Amino acid sequence: MSNTAIAVAPPRLWHFRVSHYNEKVRWALDFKKLPHRRIALVPGLHIPRMRLMTGQNKVPAFEVDGRVMIGSAAIVAELERRHPEPPLFPRDEAERTRAVALQTYFDDEVAPEVRRLFWWCYVGRPAECVRVVTDGFGMPTRLLMRALFPLLKLGFSRNMGLDAAQVEQASRRLHAHLDRLEAEVGRSGYLVGDRFGVADLAAASIMSGLIRPPEFSYPLPEPMSPELLALRESIAGREGYRWVREIYRAHRGSSSAIDGR
Repeated sequence: MSNTAIAVAPPRLWHFRVSHYNEKVRWALDFKKLPHRRIALVPGLHIPRMRLMTGQNKVPAFEVDGRVMIGSAAIVAELERRHPEPPLFPRDEAERTRAVALQTYFDDEVAPEVRRLFWWCYVGRPAECVRVVTDGFGMPTRLLMRALFPLLKLGFSRNMGLDAAQVEQASRRLHAHLDRLEAEVGRSGYLVGDRFGVADLAAASIMSGLIRPPEFSYPLPEPMSPELLALRESIAGREGYRWVREIYRAHRGSSSAIDGR
């Protein structure tokens, strides 16, 4: 029998560069210092590949040992099971329950509204919107997306809930979400316990959809949408805004990912 080691393919993450759900999984992988390969997809153009791979349209999708998982919470939980150090979940049962509940709140209640506000700032500007979703791709992809944009915009707007009433509601609720975040931060500066964990990961990555800290993995193309800049400015004085930026500064760190296929 040959003693030659069999090469094992690194885990692969299919993701959108701009998305806060995807940033949450990227951050978890980087926090645990797990080498992985990232395959960036273009929103809308990603559907055939995801349908073939997973039977649904959403990303992130994470492949490891031949198994493909979807959903940021499920992926983070599986990463913790496989690689418990450094831990993201508290050891104490009560703290773990609270951390998971906070993750669920930010994933299920805050994230859709943050995403809605972000894309509302771009969807009415076709050229800028195309530039954001195709950043990092070549000119052929950008031209294809520009040609398809009027058609894709309809499904995109419906999926995101980009009608005026839902956007107005999300705008009203943004400060309530920041109120909740600020109320949950403990004396330690973290949401649960005395160290960075899954609750902080979820809250900071989800809120980064609007705040866009300098350490965010894939900065937006400049110049940013004036509407997004104005929205950021409207919350820049909040303690929650400063908390997100500080958590990013202290814990985002570097990546061991390889971009490609």
